[in-house]
Amino acid sequence: MVILFIYFSKEVDSLEIVSVLSVFVLIIWAAIEDLRSYRISNRLIVAGIITGCVFLLINVLAGNSVNRYFIGALAGFGGMMVLHIIGAVGAGDVKLFLVLGMLLGTEYIVMLMGTSLIMGVVTGVVELCVKKTVPVERGRLGCRMHGFHYAVAVLCGFVVVLIFILCR
Repeated sequence: MVILFIYFSKEVDSLEIVSVLSVFVLIIWAAIEDLRSYRISNRLIVAGIITGCVFLLINVLAGNSVNRYFIGALAGFGGMMVLHIIGAVGAGDVKLFLVLGMLLGTEYIVMLMGTSLIMGVVTGVVELCVKKTVPVERGRLGCRMHGFHYAVAVLCGFVVVLIFILCR
């Protein structure tokens, strides 16, 4: 999928290709960790923040505006924080979307949030139907609910966003 993106995106600059590849690697890493432990490690977040800062620095040195990436980070963080407050996603997902927003920018992070929410519903229903969810304890109150692998939904949503970008 990413190779198709690189092949068909002749009008996209090389920095955007590196950004998309970085996001793809980070999301795959997050999905693997989520499938193993229902958590997204801070090592992944720190690696993503370092990658994002290097990406922003290169953009600044190249004379490009980085406003959309800062706003993307805030949009990713803010949108997912609302979902975290109501107990829909974990803190790792919030931090992941901050990193993804830093690398994708405002337009693509908003698309990714929307598609991953839709994919989250789909994957959640599938996991419930095949009994792959486990009860998890959320928050200080000890509220128990079914946990599912949201990073897998993010990966599916990212594939949809990539297809959208390719078909534009």
